[in-house]
Amino acid sequence: MKQIFVSPLLFLFFFLLQCTCIFTQAPAMSPVPPVQSSAPASLPPAQSTPPAPIFPPAVVSAPAPGPPGPQNVVKILGKAGPYSTFIKLLQITQEIVEITSLLNNSNSITMFVPSDGAFLSLKIGTLNSFSDQQKAELVKFHILPSYFSLPQFQTASNPLHTQAGGTTNREFPINVTTNGTAVNITTGIVNASVSSTIYTDNQLAIYQVDKVLLPLQFFVPPAPAPAPAPSKPKKKDPSSDSASVNVVSSGATSLLPHMMFRVMVYPGCFFFFFFFFFFSIWFVCIS
Repeated sequence: MKQIFVSPLLFLFFFLLQCTCIFTQAPAMSPVPPVQSSAPASLPPAQSTPPAPIFPPAVVSAPAPGPPGPQNVVKILGKAGPYSTFIKLLQITQEIVEITSLLNNSNSITMFVPSDGAFLSLKIGTLNSFSDQQKAELVKFHILPSYFSLPQFQTASNPLHTQAGGTTNREFPINVTTNGTAVNITTGIVNASVSSTIYTDNQLAIYQVDKVLLPLQFFVPPAPAPAPAPSKPKKKDPSSDSASVNVVSSGATSLLPHMMFRVMVYPGCFFFFFFFFFFSIWFVCIS
C-alpha cells in the first residue's frame, strides 16, 4: 500500500519538473515599445498669485431729466384735424415764430383755432380781401396771452386782451361768457362757441371754435378825429386901441407938411418956367 501511494507523487513531481524545463527553454519575447501618449506635455505649475480684490459694481446715476421742450403747435394741429387753413396763416404771417418764442420763454397762451369748415363759411373773398397786416392781426386776434382752462373762463374779466391789441373798442378785445360747460365768444361781429379741446397743459391751451373770430376794427370805419375846440376871442386891450389911434394920428401929422410942400412948390415951379420962357421970347424980339 505504501508503495502504491508514493508512485503517484513521484509521477506528479516529474511532470512539474518537465513543464518547468520546457518553459525555461522557450525563446524570450521581444520587449514591447512604450506607447507614447497623445496628450500634451504637462505645463509647469504656475506660480500662485494672490487673488485680485473684488470691488462692488459702481453705480452710475442717470442724469436728471430736463424740463420738457415747448410744444410744436403746427404738429399738434396737423395731427388733431382739419386745420390746414389756420396753419397756413400761421406760417404765411410768421406768427408761428412768435408763438414758439413765447413758449420757449415759458410764457403761457390760449389759442382759439377755427376749423377749415369755419373758414369756408365766410363770404367769398373775405380772407383774400385782408392785407398782410390784417392777416397777421387776425391770427393774433385768436390768441390770448394767458393760459385759460375751460373752468377759468367762468371768472374771466371781460373784455379780454388778445395778442392783437388792447381792450378798447378801437383795438382787438373779445368777450367770453359761459353757460354751464359751454363757452361763448363775442367780437362785436361774430358770436362763436368753443366746440372742443384740441390740446391743453399747464402752459398751452388750444380750443376749436365753430366760427372765424373777425375783429370789429376790420369792418367799422374809424371814428373821425374830434374837431378842435374853438378858441375864445381875446379881450381888446384899451391901451392897444389908443396906441393904434396915436399911430394913425401921428402918421397923418407927419404927412401934412409933405402935402403942403407939394401944393406950394409945384405951381411955383410951373409959373417960374412960364415966366422965364415968355421973358426969353420978349428979349429976343426986342434985340
